[in-house]
Amino acid sequence: MKKVLLVLTVVLVLAFSSTSLFAEEPAFPSLELPAVVTPCGQSPGALMFRLICARSKLVLKEVPLLQAADLKAGGYKTLVIITGTSGKGMGAAGINIDQEIKRVKDLISEAKALGIKIIGAHIEGMARRVDSMDAASINCVMPDSDMIIVIEDSDSDGFFTDLSTEKGIPLLKVKDSMEIGKALKPLFEM
Repeated sequence: MKKVLLVLTVVLVLAFSSTSLFAEEPAFPSLELPAVVTPCGQSPGALMFRLICARSKLVLKEVPLLQAADLKAGGYKTLVIITGTSGKGMGAAGINIDQEIKRVKDLISEAKALGIKIIGAHIEGMARRVDSMDAASINCVMPDSDMIIVIEDSDSDGFFTDLSTEKGIPLLKVKDSMEIGKALKPLFEM
């Protein structure tokens, strides 16, 4: 009888512990094509993202200076915004961080109005998290995303994990950028 009570007690403790200790992770959204990728900060990450996805037979269009009006015209169902900035990239595009943030906020607003899923991505590691422009890029995109994807190095301090938990946004973390396409493809096939 004591053994039965002990086993029952252990089972009940484990059952209650697992429900309180392991909060349910937010579910990943089902994604659809066509998809477009653009940077917030004009880093080369958008090009890298598109090329890596193409290796997994996941075709995305890359538009570095995508405008809100382009979303409806392109019939896009998914918008990927790469965070992290490049001073050279913004200089070559003839824009500054304030103009870039406004462009991306307009994109996010239009995407939400059109029901387009938004993926916030940080795939170039801690090298794109070094200054206030990088922080502005990240803070502009991530809180309004339907999903976040990062490489392990980008989240080495737990920043994106904490943000994901705080905002209830699903986080897909991959070892390195070469795993992005393989990790995303099943979400487009759901």
